[in-house]
Amino acid sequence: MRLFAIALSGLLTACGQGPHLEGSVTSLLDLRYEGAQAVGTQDELSVRFFTRKGASEDTILKVSASLEDLEYAPGQSVDLAQLLDEEPDSAQRGTVSRSVLDEPVRDFPRLTRGTLTFDEALQPGATVSGEFRVTFVNGTDVYSGRTIFGRFEATVP
Repeated sequence: MRLFAIALSGLLTACGQGPHLEGSVTSLLDLRYEGAQAVGTQDELSVRFFTRKGASEDTILKVSASLEDLEYAPGQSVDLAQLLDEEPDSAQRGTVSRSVLDEPVRDFPRLTRGTLTFDEALQPGATVSGEFRVTFVNGTDVYSGRTIFGRFEATVP
């Protein structure tokens, strides 16, 4: 029976039915992942979706939020597109990145809108649920105007 469960799990993942992120970027990038890790420090909240490659891991997608000048509480949506300064070209609260073997490390375009929410406090050893949604600004980048979103369960190291 255990062998059947392992085989079924492999088939579902191979068919794209395993954990995956959604949005219009999926036509350009494979956003299937094996696990998710949530990290919270005094300076930043992040969720990282990964796949294992031997002894290392590929970061399929990482969504981060700066906590600069923000009092965060579980269940609160963080506005990832918020500017951290008054200048129109200042840094945004949120960033989205990707780091996969044999691909260039990727930073995505600026966000026109986006949120990151953790439903519970990020306590070491816990599993937390949450969700994120991002839409990239229109422009000349291949990801411009596209979206990525998903609900997740992530472990906290």
